[in-house]
Amino acid sequence: MSDFAFAIAVGGAEERRKDERSEIMDPELIKKKREYEARKTRTKLALNICTICGKKDARPCKGCGTTAYCSTDCQRIDWRDRGHRKACKKIQAAEAARAEAPTPPPSPPREVFYGPAPRSHADEVRARIAAEHEAARVRREANPEREPLSARHGSRCPICLEEWDVNAPSVFRTCCCRTVCQSCEEKIGFSACPLCRLPLGSDAEHLVRLRRHVENEVPEAITHLGIAYRKGRFGLVKSDKKAAKIWKRAVELGDVQAMGYLGELYETGSGVKLDKKKAERLYRTAADRGDAVAQNKIACSLHSEKKFEEAFRYFALAADQGYTCAESNLGCFYRDGKGTEVDLGKARYWFERAAAKGNETATKLLVELDAQV
Repeated sequence: MSDFAFAIAVGGAEERRKDERSEIMDPELIKKKREYEARKTRTKLALNICTICGKKDARPCKGCGTTAYCSTDCQRIDWRDRGHRKACKKIQAAEAARAEAPTPPPSPPREVFYGPAPRSHADEVRARIAAEHEAARVRREANPEREPLSARHGSRCPICLEEWDVNAPSVFRTCCCRTVCQSCEEKIGFSACPLCRLPLGSDAEHLVRLRRHVENEVPEAITHLGIAYRKGRFGLVKSDKKAAKIWKRAVELGDVQAMGYLGELYETGSGVKLDKKKAERLYRTAADRGDAVAQNKIACSLHSEKKFEEAFRYFALAADQGYTCAESNLGCFYRDGKGTEVDLGKARYWFERAAAKGNETATKLLVELDAQV
C-alpha cells in the first residue's frame, strides 16, 4: 500500500470515530436516528404486506408504489372494486408535474447599503408619540389647571372627570365625603355609591355617616353638617347659630366653602352679630383661594366702596372661571370704563357669554349695547 492510500484510510477511520463519538456525546441525535430507522422499517414492512388479504411477501404497485399485492387477483379487486385505478393515475400525474416543474430562479442578492441604517417604522412611531407629549405639555403650560379648593374636592368630578361648573351646584355624598356633579348624581339615583359602594340610606343613616366624618375632623363633612343645620336637613332643627359655630371650626381647618357660608351670616347678622368687616375678610380669603362666588361678592363690595380697579380684578378672576354673574358685571365695567379702559368689543364678548347661559340681565344689557352702537 502506498503512503497516499494509507493516509486516506487513516483519515476515513478518524472520521468514522469522530461520528461515533459525536453520536455517543449527543443523545438527541441518537434518538432522532432511531426514530428515522423505525419509520423506515415500518414503511418497508407496510409495502411487504398485501393491501387486500394481508399476506406477506407482496410486491408494491408499479404505478404509484403506495400499495402492495400478493397476487393478480388481489390487484384486480383493488383496482376494479376499491377505485385504486383513479388514485394511482392521480398520484402518477402529480409526480410527473412535480418533476416537470421548472426550478425557481435563485433570489437576487440583497442590496448593500453603505452609510447609516434607514429609519424604521418604530422610529417614526416613537417620534410621533414624543411630539404628542410635547404638544400636551405646551397646552398644559398655556392653560394650567386651576388649583382645587381642597384635596378631597378635587378639580374635576370624580365620576365623569368633567371640570366643575361654578354655576351648577355640586352634590356632597355623606358616605365617602366626596362631591359629584349634579348630572352624575341624577344618574346614580337610588343605586349604591359608585365611589365607595355603600347603599343609599335613610336620613338617620346619612346623619350618622356625616357625624362620623365630623369626628374624624374632615373639613368638608363639618361644612355640610353646618349646611344641614342651616337648611334643616336629615331631620335636624334649623339653627343658624349652630351652623355658624360649626362653620367656624371648618374655617379653622381651611375649608373655602365654609368661609363663604360664614361670611353670608356675618353679612346679614343671622345667627351671629352683624359684622360686615369680618364678612369681607372671609370673602377675600375665599376669593384668594380661588372661589368664584366669593370673588364676585368681594368685587361687588369693592364696587360699592368705589375701588373699581380692585373690583375689576376680582370680577375678571371669577369670569375666567365661567361664573355667569361675574361675566355680566365684567361686561358693565368694560362698557363704562370702570377700573379699565372703555372697550365695547370686550363688553359685547362678556355679555354674549353670560346671555348664552340664560342670564336675563346680560341679555338686556346686550340689547342696550346694540342700540347704542
